[in-house]
Order: sequence, then structure tokens, then C-alpha cells
Amino acid sequence: MIQRLIIFFTFLLTLLAAATFVSAAESRYDAIPGEKGKGGEVCSLIKDNLQRGVDAKAVTKTNIRLGNDICYVIKCAIDGGGELKLIITGAVEAGATPDVVSRCCVDAGAEPAKIAEVLQGLGEAGYSRVEDQFVPMDSATVGRNTGTRFVSPSSF
Repeated sequence: MIQRLIIFFTFLLTLLAAATFVSAAESRYDAIPGEKGKGGEVCSLIKDNLQRGVDAKAVTKTNIRLGNDICYVIKCAIDGGGELKLIITGAVEAGATPDVVSRCCVDAGAEPAKIAEVLQGLGEAGYSRVEDQFVPMDSATVGRNTGTRFVSPSSF
């Protein structure tokens, strides 16, 4: 009797493990864009819309707002022949940060100098010039005042 119970529970455990493995294998393909399923359809739709003459900014912005991966949408838009300036503008307007957009564009094969030029032209949402980021200070007075205290990292 005990032997039958052990065999039954072993069989049940094996079936449960197999069912979990099969369902996990199916969901893996849905999560990775471009492998099969939804991902490939999204990319083909982006490319088809760009070839039909739909504005690259609108295509990029809409697909990112629909919840698709930012880098995947940008890559498909660049591969589809969209204008880089419109793709970047659409991505930034959809809520992507400029650093993510620039990384995705470089990964998709766009020229970094062109990406930086476009992002600088976006103003507030894009990068600012290096000169605008730093305020020069007189280094001769730093740490030489008698009232200067050092800050210990342990006090943070």
C-alpha cells in the first residue's frame, strides 16, 4: 500500500513538473520580441506603415505608448527606413528618456554623431551642450578657507 502511494505521488509530481515546463517554454517566446508571435508582427507592422508613407514620428510614438519595448520599436523603425530625427522625436515624446533613446539608436546601427545632433535640437527633452552643464568655480579657494569642514562619508 505504501509503495503504491509513493508511486502515485511520484507520478503526480512528474506530471506537475512537465506541465510547468511546457507552459514556461511557451511563455518565453511571447516575452521575447522578434522570436515568434506578437514581436514579429509588431516589427512587420512598423515597417509596413513606414513603407506606406506614415509619419515615422507617429509610428514610433504610437507603438511605444502601446507598451512595446522602446529599443525594439526604434530598431524596427530604423530598419524600416524611417527618418532618424522623426524616430527619435517620437520616442522622446512617448516618454522615453534621451539616454535610452540614444543607446537604442546606436544598437540599431545609427551614427552616434547624428543621434547627438538630433537630441541637442530637441531642447529641454534632449541633451544640453557640455558648456551648459558645468559652472566654473575658482579652485584656488576650495579647501583653503579656515572655516571649511570636511564631510565624512560615514555621516551620509
